[in-house]
Amino acid sequence: MAQLDKCDAAEDEIKITNITKKIEQLAARKIFYETLETELKESGDTQISTTDADARALLIQGQVVEVAYNTQAAVDDKHKLVAATHTINRNDRNALTDIATEAKQNMDVSTYTAIVDKGYHNGRQYST
Repeated sequence: MAQLDKCDAAEDEIKITNITKKIEQLAARKIFYETLETELKESGDTQISTTDADARALLIQGQVVEVAYNTQAAVDDKHKLVAATHTINRNDRNALTDIATEAKQNMDVSTYTAIVDKGYHNGRQYST
């Protein structure tokens, strides 16, 4: 132990200072991530964004993921007015029914034709 103490005393003071700073930074990061973990558990959500609390990682295409929002809009073709809008934190795959139903209610019609892009390729969404 005496020999270890002697070696420790001989260490370069700058090196010790740098290591101490790095340990302090890592300790602060640990606290930050533990706080995020607590917030995530309390929210019941599956994700948390440190740049924008409302944004989520969305699968854009293939394996491309971006932290973003996904906006849905329904427009009345006759009057060129927005009938419904949604900002969601998931991809389009299951978004058609919600926006189409809201547009139908807002336009107070019993039937209508919806034109959508290929992002709504989930067959269950078309039958509604």
